[in-house]
Amino acid sequence: MIDLINQRRRRLQAIFLALILGLAAFAVAFATGTYESEGGNLLERPGGMILFAFIGCWVLILLAKLILTPLLQRDEDYYAEGSDDDV
Repeated sequence: MIDLINQRRRRLQAIFLALILGLAAFAVAFATGTYESEGGNLLERPGGMILFAFIGCWVLILLAKLILTPLLQRDEDYYAEGSDDDV
């Protein structure tokens, strides 16, 4: 997963693949009639809350790794470049 962060093309491919897989999973669930009942009833099914929490946690982790890490990460010599001590 860390290798995906440094390579932009592979990162975009992984995001696109995750989006396609999510849409495919939704299409299968929709075709089997999972979403025909009321919205509040879905989490009351056996394992509904566990599955919802598990998927939600992984989505948050992947978003943090793929989007926030490149924005916040600095080079190793980030603070040494702007040093005024060499004067």
